[in-house]
Amino acid sequence: MKELKKYIFGCLMVVWGMMAYATSPTRTLPIVYVNTQNGQGISDTETQIKATVFIDSVLAKYPSLGTKSSPLPATIKGRGNWTWSGFDKKPYKIKFNVKQKVLGMPNNRHWCLLASTDDYLGFLKNPAGFYISKALGLRWTPRMRPVELVLNGQYQGLYFLTEHVRIASNRVHIHEQADGETHPDSITGGWLVEIDNYSSPNNITFWEGNGQYVMVSLREPENLSWQQRDYIENEIYGLNEALYDFNSDLEERLDMDEAAKYYLVQEIMDDCESYHGSCFLYKDRDSLGVADKWKFGPVWDFGNAYNMHVFSWVERFIYDGPEFQQYWIGQLAQWPAFRESLSRQWYLYYHDYNPAVRAKIETLAATISQAAVRDAEVWDGSLRYNNNSDMADRLSAFLAQYDWRINWLYQQWGEGTMPEDYTTALWNGEASETGRKILRDGQVLIIRGDKIYDIMGRIIEK
Repeated sequence: MKELKKYIFGCLMVVWGMMAYATSPTRTLPIVYVNTQNGQGISDTETQIKATVFIDSVLAKYPSLGTKSSPLPATIKGRGNWTWSGFDKKPYKIKFNVKQKVLGMPNNRHWCLLASTDDYLGFLKNPAGFYISKALGLRWTPRMRPVELVLNGQYQGLYFLTEHVRIASNRVHIHEQADGETHPDSITGGWLVEIDNYSSPNNITFWEGNGQYVMVSLREPENLSWQQRDYIENEIYGLNEALYDFNSDLEERLDMDEAAKYYLVQEIMDDCESYHGSCFLYKDRDSLGVADKWKFGPVWDFGNAYNMHVFSWVERFIYDGPEFQQYWIGQLAQWPAFRESLSRQWYLYYHDYNPAVRAKIETLAATISQAAVRDAEVWDGSLRYNNNSDMADRLSAFLAQYDWRINWLYQQWGEGTMPEDYTTALWNGEASETGRKILRDGQVLIIRGDKIYDIMGRIIEK
């Protein structure tokens, strides 16, 4: 039966490949050329298939990667759950044999090609969520580039080449804990976990304080010693118990500022699935006897953002919606420290970051408009495909929902709370690299990520 399914899938890919063959890249975006060994089809999310990759930067904004005659060795497989099984246009994961700096993004072997087929708002939902995260200064937000994909010589349309969520010095920058580690000092950090909605034998499962059944998957490390398993279970259970006890040490366990930033991204995007799946948390190693706090992030999947508004405008917070069970956030939103941080983050976003984010969304829509038309030529009529060929219309629809959400949140929260020593907040459109300016003893300082610089760009405090 498994072989029959692979055969049928292969036939379907051939059919869609024939449809795509007559269509070629617009050459308005970088082009990713992937060729699998012997033209082998990609039939599942587990099998790594040998391949070569050549990325033509086209517009010379970034260096090309490899050449047509000398492409780079890699492997490719399918990725995702619903995005893989529920649509004909598929997402993929690429793993280079050697770390590569791709289209101006830092070195790594692991990359995703996101199809964004579930996005009915012009492929804009994921990028917008990432822009908001970057503006608010979450410690790391995945970078992405819009590209066109050619797979085994057949044009596949518009994709987003995106950094894969994993522990690395230029991604989730925490200590990388070894598989099977046993030393008690080493197992306190290097954890990357995900509130998940897919069952796995290695999941940590528990009953939330409100009676909901929660599953947490362990992303890194993957293969655990019993000491690691015992530690992480106690950590997750401890977070859950502390969350429902307002006299507990939750503020010593959880970084409230990062939690507030992460939540604000989800609330602005009205993401009704945000704390149900693809909800990441991480923890670095304890140091000098001080326990590092758990941090929410990075943001990832906004496929269900604004979906409550497909048929109507809904005036409610994301944790009040019935579409998905939103784990933890309804209770977390009641904590005074969380609400105080949220009020400060909202002030910054409403007064300073919103115009820049909106401008980035508009620029992206113009950038991908021609590729969106070509994408529809290939895939329109396929399983659950959203036709975004009229990008002007899709941009207008997106901004209508985005602006409505910002205005509704203003009605709920007002101005927010001005941060202490606040003068102005800047965001240059890149990730956490320019934060708000503050004054300390008359000196202008700039916050960038977790470091503080003087006006000349010299690090003066970590």
